[in-house]
Amino acid sequence: MDDQLIKAVDKAIEQVVLDFRGDPTGHWSERDIHWKLFSYLKEQQIFQKKYITELIRAEFPTRATYGDQKPTRGHYDLVVLGPASIANPAVCEMSPWAPWDEYLELVKMVIAVEVKVWWYRWKPIKRRINWDIKKLTDSQNAVKYPYFLNFVQLDFSRKQMRDYYFELREYLAEEAKQYPQLKILCVPSDPKIQPSSDNWISAVK
Repeated sequence: MDDQLIKAVDKAIEQVVLDFRGDPTGHWSERDIHWKLFSYLKEQQIFQKKYITELIRAEFPTRATYGDQKPTRGHYDLVVLGPASIANPAVCEMSPWAPWDEYLELVKMVIAVEVKVWWYRWKPIKRRINWDIKKLTDSQNAVKYPYFLNFVQLDFSRKQMRDYYFELREYLAEEAKQYPQLKILCVPSDPKIQPSSDNWISAVK
């Protein structure tokens, strides 16, 4: 089942990448990417079956809590839940108002996705990235297949923007070495900047 879910997510991401490159200025925010990804996921046959509840969830909370004085949960842009875990009788019989501590320990997150749209030269780069990577890779959160999707919408006719893109990509490549299980996408809006075959940079080269 995991393989089918991964295949469906990969196919939906491929379509979002095609849309982004075909009309980069049509995506004004990360929310635009979220909606596109959700829409393409829902078209996949595996997500059209009837389950106990919706497998695809937006703003789903992390298992772990963060912060010392007032611990709170992070949230993922999108997750795919494991069908078997939500069919567990202990989950099915749980009240809608059950505490997250009880629910999250029983429900399996097969896939979690974080999305970033880069339309400005944010500095420092790592500050904008590290929180998402922490949520995706923290072993407490038990994400089986984490995805970190970066869509770079810059004026690549300007050298400083091209340099910034490669600085971003280099930092992501370093993170990929630390977290080989994390699938990292870094796609520029201009296909001449980076071959489409190299958009995925999670594999250590």
